[in-house]
Amino acid sequence: MQPTQAAREALAGLLAKFPAARTDSDARRLTERSGAAVYVALGSDALQQMLEVGPDGPVLSLLTSSEAYHAIASAQSVEHRRLQVTALFAEASPAQQLALVRKIFRRRITVGVLLSEYTAPFETQIRTAARGADLDLEVHRVSVSDNPIRALTRLASSTVLLALPDRAIMSAENVQAFLEATYRRGMAVVGFSAALVRAGALASVYSTVEEVVAQASLLIEQLAGGQQPVPQYPAYWRVAVNERVARSLDIPIDHEARSLNSPVR
Repeated sequence: MQPTQAAREALAGLLAKFPAARTDSDARRLTERSGAAVYVALGSDALQQMLEVGPDGPVLSLLTSSEAYHAIASAQSVEHRRLQVTALFAEASPAQQLALVRKIFRRRITVGVLLSEYTAPFETQIRTAARGADLDLEVHRVSVSDNPIRALTRLASSTVLLALPDRAIMSAENVQAFLEATYRRGMAVVGFSAALVRAGALASVYSTVEEVVAQASLLIEQLAGGQQPVPQYPAYWRVAVNERVARSLDIPIDHEARSLNSPVR
């Protein structure tokens, strides 16, 4: 599989930081080396391949969503679960996205969330984040046999849909139809990437490739020094807004919401 544009840009950024690093599209070839190393997997396919090989050094997952990371990591054999693996997730945390919702609407509203079996483990985290942002939450579980677009009707009280990277809810095949369905209902969508905003979501917290590389470089240095950083969401981020959608839904977004970003860069 050809690397994505984000993967190519992240690789270029990491090589600028670590010019002696080796690269290879084949994880087995990459791990056939002597000496200590930190392995970086760019994307979910690379992570899957790397964990199947089982390298003798720590692994850092980049450009993979929290949902995909946990699915891949939990599916590994008992032997491979002993590997030292951590991640910088591709998307912002639910807390960051819900903080943006609060900034945009400036009042207590109801946020809807569709959860499948893949994202159900994050429900407690999302509920905690909603309480922290002083927002109400409407959660609906979607089964494998459900049509996720039709499931939007179960979120009748919701002003906003919090979009999560969930392959059972939103995919490349249905994203346009999904966003059009929310638009017809007058429901704004927040999350989970700048690409989704360009496709028709109202807004999202996101990280640039440069911000991903900056945080990843710190994690690589920690792993190389024997530390064990936990899987984490981006620490460096900013806000993307779809101006057309904001106007069409008559949702004013002020400068304070637009300029929301990470406290440290």
